[in-house]
Amino acid sequence: MDLRDTGEEAAFRAELRAWLEENLPEELMGHRGGAARFEGEAMRSWSRALYDAGYAGLTWPKEYGGGG
Repeated sequence: MDLRDTGEEAAFRAELRAWLEENLPEELMGHRGGAARFEGEAMRSWSRALYDAGYAGLTWPKEYGGGG
């Protein structure tokens, strides 16, 4: 089994890391989730930002709002 990234996977990871560095709110840095992970305005805003950038539901079918 070859666990090395393809060029496309490495590019995706680099793009996502750069986006996170620019967009991850300070108040969510180090957030570990749990039962309340999607509560509050900060998490709703963050979930929306992920969706708007195309990083939410990456494996969901496009007809359900995912990336296919």
